[in-house]
Amino acid sequence: MRKKRYKTAGREALISFFRRNPDRQFTVDELYQEVNEEASTGKSSLYRHLNELCDVEILRKFHGTEKRGTLYQYIGAECDCKDHFHQKCTVCGRISHLDCFASADFAEHILREHGFMINCGISVLYGVCAACMRKGEESHA
Repeated sequence: MRKKRYKTAGREALISFFRRNPDRQFTVDELYQEVNEEASTGKSSLYRHLNELCDVEILRKFHGTEKRGTLYQYIGAECDCKDHFHQKCTVCGRISHLDCFASADFAEHILREHGFMINCGISVLYGVCAACMRKGEESHA
């Protein structure tokens, strides 16, 4: 039996917030603060919404650093994240999809030559984005 999905103000505020910030990842605590500015939502409801939105592939869950824990990012219905890597700038924190045929080629090479299957959809490459390099901020990484 399929669960009924309610369009509560908290759920809609959460989705709206993620759509406005598609290139960033957020912890539950950060989301709790942001979403409660728009609609009052309890933490248990927030967790429920996050799990449901991950299940229907509107959000993606990433494992962050020790300091940040689990992170969530908007992927939307139009993105097929499982087939490509993600790149995260260590200076500005921006995350983007590395939607490039070379991702699949690289993953295939690693499997064929090294016997290791990469999960592209949750793989994040860390470095410095072009905008930060232009600003000369790569030394802060």
